[in-house]
Amino acid sequence: MAVEIKLPPVLEIIRGNIVKNGNPLALKGSEVAAWAKDLDLPSQGDLLFYTGGEYQLLPFIDSLVSTMTVMDQGSKVFSFMMGARNLINKTGINAEKIYASVLAKDRERFNSISYKAAVILQKLGYDLCYSGDKELYSGALLTELGFNIDMQTYALKVSKVFRESKAKTIVCLSPHAAEVLKYIYPKIVQDFKYDIKTFVELVWEKRSNLPQITLNKTVVIHDSCRLAREMEITEELRDILSSIGVSVQEAYSNREWTTCCGGPNKLLYPELSHTIAARRINELKETGADIILTSCPYCLAALLGGQTKDDSTIVEDLIEYLYRGFED
Repeated sequence: MAVEIKLPPVLEIIRGNIVKNGNPLALKGSEVAAWAKDLDLPSQGDLLFYTGGEYQLLPFIDSLVSTMTVMDQGSKVFSFMMGARNLINKTGINAEKIYASVLAKDRERFNSISYKAAVILQKLGYDLCYSGDKELYSGALLTELGFNIDMQTYALKVSKVFRESKAKTIVCLSPHAAEVLKYIYPKIVQDFKYDIKTFVELVWEKRSNLPQITLNKTVVIHDSCRLAREMEITEELRDILSSIGVSVQEAYSNREWTTCCGGPNKLLYPELSHTIAARRINELKETGADIILTSCPYCLAALLGGQTKDDSTIVEDLIEYLYRGFED
């Protein structure tokens, strides 16, 4: 007798939104691309700037997770809220997006990170193009959650947008996107021959052109699992900071031995995710550093969520930190 396996409701929602709408929370392309409106980036060029919408989506995802922690996913109320997403086909209304957006507090901050990253790369001499409201999420979650059949079809849609850009190189802000584009896409998409780079790598290549930052504050790096273990990018972060005169403290668990931020558990086990994030925050604070830096949207969101209300330690993305040097 076959056993029916039912996935948690939130996973079915995430999966459905990616496949049908191009990102986990069904945001419109114009909403995902709003950060770039003042930059006037061309739609075609050799170097494609790729956000995958990941920084932009995080506040909405975090708000949905906050709802999950206080609501029984098996309850009628939760089922109604999640089931209401079917209205999008008739009215364009997406219940979970609206609910999440009401609670989202950090939309402006996370949106600005994509903008700051583009400005930094331009200041370093890179000519960027951007797909604008056509940009689609990479589909990394489909792979990470085991929806491999969906991923095979979805990757073709994403690849079509890449082809339209005429790009030869794709620079990814998120290591999750970089990993899936570099290691998964070539296996499932014919002639996927782009040079996949991370933001960190491009900055590292021109680190001698970075302006000095004099904050008189020490820094500790939280190495992202994807960046450190899967892509083996660790020393580049330290070289970048060293080149601008920043003192770096090392956590006991660092580089490829980094401790998880708790982010991967957030959708299924939000309370466990918070516990893991809080533990990692404490590990990083034990170094005595004033600022915790990471280079992954999910790590940034998880670590911020792991802080206590009275914790004055600054948690930032590398992009935010480096941008200080270009503000004058």
